[in-house]
Order: sequence, then structure tokens, then C-alpha cells
Amino acid sequence: MAVVAVQCPACGGRKVVKYGQQHNGEQRYRCTNPHCQRRIFLLQYHNMGWVPEVNQQIVEMALNGSGIRDTARVLRISPTTVLTTRKKKRRGCTQWTPLL
Repeated sequence: MAVVAVQCPACGGRKVVKYGQQHNGEQRYRCTNPHCQRRIFLLQYHNMGWVPEVNQQIVEMALNGSGIRDTARVLRISPTTVLTTRKKKRRGCTQWTPLL
């Protein structure tokens, strides 16, 4: 039996419990730290659009004037994912450049 030490990517805490599985069989984990911003996470994401670093790059590229298709091509993700992420960030931010 092998034990894997799982660490929360947001807070770095080691108080992590298993929290079910994805539809593709990937194990989900939950951080039990009440002050953690990101509660549920995976160790390795198959869909790159869900990776927080990629989401941050989408926002940065949008603020620099890159289009949806350019961003999708550079990050190797779907244009639909780029559009969805930009819409989500638009709701949470008061200062945002228009989509088109």
C-alpha cells in the first residue's frame, strides 16, 4: 500500500480528505481548512481550461487585447472555454474591457 501526501494547491495545507470521484474516475479532494479559498480540487486536471493558472492567463491576455480565438490557440484550449471564463470574470469584476 502506497500513501500519497496530498497538499492543497491554494493554502498549502495538508488537512485534505477524499471527496468522491469525477465521471472519468479521477479522484477529487477537499481541503478542510475553513479559510481556504479553493475547497475542492484534483491532483491533475485533464481539461486544461479548469487549471487556475490557465484561467489567470486568459484574464491577462484579455486585458492585453488578445481576442478569443488568439487566446484559445495560444493556450491550446477551446474558444468556448475562453468565452465562458471571460464571462465569469466579468461578473466578479467592476472594471472590465468589453468582450468584442
